[in-house]
Amino acid sequence: MKIVLSGDRVEALREGAREIVPDAEIVCLGGDGRFDGDPSGVEIALFGLGISDRPEAMKSFMPLFGEPALRWMQGPGAGIDHPIWQGLLDRGVRLSNASGIHAEPIAQYIFAYVLYWERNVARHVAQQRARHWEIIRSGDLGARTLGVVGYGGIGQAAGRIGKAFGMRVLGSRRSRVEDGVLDRFVPLERLHELLAESDYVVLSMPFNDATRGMIGTAELAAMRESAVLINVARGGVVDEPALIEALRAGTIRGASLDVVSEEPLPEDSPLWTLPNCVLTPHDAGYSPLGEQRLGELFLENLGRFVRGEKLRNEIESTGIERVD
Repeated sequence: MKIVLSGDRVEALREGAREIVPDAEIVCLGGDGRFDGDPSGVEIALFGLGISDRPEAMKSFMPLFGEPALRWMQGPGAGIDHPIWQGLLDRGVRLSNASGIHAEPIAQYIFAYVLYWERNVARHVAQQRARHWEIIRSGDLGARTLGVVGYGGIGQAAGRIGKAFGMRVLGSRRSRVEDGVLDRFVPLERLHELLAESDYVVLSMPFNDATRGMIGTAELAAMRESAVLINVARGGVVDEPALIEALRAGTIRGASLDVVSEEPLPEDSPLWTLPNCVLTPHDAGYSPLGEQRLGELFLENLGRFVRGEKLRNEIESTGIERVD
């Protein structure tokens, strides 16, 4: 068995993998894009977090997607909406994502911006820069409702933080869930109820054909004028022109977006300059603990793979229709 490891903790993972599969040939990809052995004939590959922003490493890793011997690939994130993942499944390659390992940092991101809006951080910073002293009456999360669309791992982590702040928490997803945190579960077919009742609407659902453009003109109109939209899902779940119009018209108070429909965001996008829109470059999930968590998941799944068991977070379909 040949295994290719990539990311920032390959040496520690090599030792862990050897304990599980002592006779495996293990090849590691460095950040400089160089393998320490021959990757051809790889059967198992770990797509590490540390290579995504290293062009040479990415260039070296990408051909592994086409390796004929490949039997399983561990992905680095929860999102599997790129056609390249579906291509693996179409070939019969097993695929697992990293759902769950980014839940805590993304939930922290969500509440960084819930507090940003609730406590009027931008206005306070502007006053300091202007050397202007004036009391600003901010709100209190104990009087607010958090509505989470896509109440999975990330949404549940956000719900727990919201509950700790005394918020009312609403959640919506395809299948019903009761976790002791939700004040009310709202079925997706009654999504407008959640939108109408929430002060902060968090989008954390997977992106697929069913969720494409889920938040459009009608959904934005259903939200309160005082409400804020926080998107940590994918840009494609929102009708971006409709969002821009809602922000311009003041239909909603504002938006914090870690994801947009086209990344990097084009220079001529109105989102750059809208005063009630805060943008971040799809980095909400980054954490110094990310590689460690991914490594632990990979080693757990390696053991499952060797034993012929179902993988944790194993994916059977991306939900994206292929267009050839």
